[in-house]
Amino acid sequence: MLLGLGAAAIPIILHLIARRRPPTVIFPAVRYLVDTAREHQRRLRIRNLLLLLVRTALIVALMLAASGPSVPISGVPGHAPSALVVIVDNSVSSGAVAGGTAVGEPLRRAAAEVLSRATPEDALWLLTADGPARSGDRKTLTGMVDSLAVSSMRLDLGAAIRQADAILAGEERPGEIFLITDLQRTAVSPAATEAPLVVVRPEGDVVSNVGVGSVATGTQPWQLDGGGLIVTIAGDADGPVALSVAAGGRPERQALAAPGVPVAVAVTGLTPGWGPGGVSVDPDELRADDRRVTAVRGAPVARGTWNPADLHLATAVQVLEADGRVRRGNEVTLGGLGRVGGLSVVFPPADPAELGALNRALGRRGVAWRFGDPVTAAERSDSGALVGAVGVARRYRLERSTAGGTGILATVGGEPWMVRHAGVVLLGSRLDPEWTELPLAAEFVPFVDALINRVARGEVALREGTPGGTVLLPDRTTEVHSGERRWTVEGGAPFSPPATGLYYLVAGFDTMGVLAANVDVRESYLERAGDRAIRQLWHPARIIEPERARDVVFAAGARGDLRGPLLWLALALALVEVGLASLRKREA
Repeated sequence: MLLGLGAAAIPIILHLIARRRPPTVIFPAVRYLVDTAREHQRRLRIRNLLLLLVRTALIVALMLAASGPSVPISGVPGHAPSALVVIVDNSVSSGAVAGGTAVGEPLRRAAAEVLSRATPEDALWLLTADGPARSGDRKTLTGMVDSLAVSSMRLDLGAAIRQADAILAGEERPGEIFLITDLQRTAVSPAATEAPLVVVRPEGDVVSNVGVGSVATGTQPWQLDGGGLIVTIAGDADGPVALSVAAGGRPERQALAAPGVPVAVAVTGLTPGWGPGGVSVDPDELRADDRRVTAVRGAPVARGTWNPADLHLATAVQVLEADGRVRRGNEVTLGGLGRVGGLSVVFPPADPAELGALNRALGRRGVAWRFGDPVTAAERSDSGALVGAVGVARRYRLERSTAGGTGILATVGGEPWMVRHAGVVLLGSRLDPEWTELPLAAEFVPFVDALINRVARGEVALREGTPGGTVLLPDRTTEVHSGERRWTVEGGAPFSPPATGLYYLVAGFDTMGVLAANVDVRESYLERAGDRAIRQLWHPARIIEPERARDVVFAAGARGDLRGPLLWLALALALVEVGLASLRKREA
């Protein structure tokens, strides 16, 4: 289109062709008329020159507008085709109420105003706390922003910026990132970005807040006479906070707790099975963290038998027996294969010659696992829900003897180390310091408690998670239930709870355990990150108020589109040209 600038020579050529020289008349009587004509010709020459310049400038303006010029400046009415990623922080903290209005409300309005500046030629994405980045046109994304609600999921701002930068990396159009957030300090993480970044954050002080930070249920199952919850309060309260505690279907109990100081609350009298529970505080400016759900299981303590010759195991069981966590009986056999129909926790035999007979007995019992080759390398167990990272010096590999063997509970070096199938638990090492350092560790007694009361019975402890976070399911899990919703899952696979609440983990017809999904405790701390810290962490970042968002968008990384101003200039020149041309005709 710039080649069309050659058309600007047309008015000049026409002007030169149209030039007329008046004839020279030597006549003394009309000397006054000659002087008058000469003055008139001078005025016409000036108007012709102005008309020539206006017409030339008009053609230049039209040709430039047709070529679509742009410049890296702001303040022009339009912008060149651009790419824009809008990140709207609708996490839990945006639901805090300040001055009668939710913190997230002006942020959503600012996001809608930013999108209103977009044109059909722009590439747009919207990224929020409760989903992946979504692309669409201005109308679609504006509708999403208008219907956006506070999410129970946490938004890591640094991760969101990195994701937005990766999106723009594949774009040829100039792009920028608009992060619209309350700038909660606990949500800020480092991020490097190539695209220009604009951070839109509210002004004013944050409100104070108190929430339930954590609820620990201790060793489960609880005996039917009850147990205790350990509750910790999060937030910035100056003094003790009143709690309401309920568990196992029992009436609520009241207690006081100071922020950051754990407090124990006893719960008495349970019914057998899993029961919901929860801890709540009085409602305040942020409601989402005022309650935390949990679950407890009530069951009689296991009745077991064990070999007193296994010194370390016998010592741990005696401690549990003294605490009322185990009783003598034939429900669970520790150390060897017990009676048919009972539960067994089987260790490798001390004499390797007995291994073949034990494997044959396991096969007759229908157990899908067997003891394989010995391993004597120094290794460590992979940290999991049942046992942390402990040293393992000797073990036997646990191998599947039939297809479909499941029930892996713990691993060492990525290989099965503890498994369960058909009421039998196999442990790859003997509970002896020559085999593993576990008998000398502080968690040995709780580990034996878990073996007798939970693992042998096929139950798992309560697991904790957050909405949108990932939790690995027990290996035997086939379904997850929450109210009327059902998910068919694969054991050992990750599961992401979509919202807060209790999710029951089911294997066949048995409830193996419960996943309690609660708001991330970091959402309870509403303090904002300072502008100076943000500029250092996300350099370079431009920080503005929500009211300025509409004027700033498409200026940080995009280029101002000059087509609009040039077309307006061409219109003005056309009007001037019409005026000059009509005036010349009248005077001619």
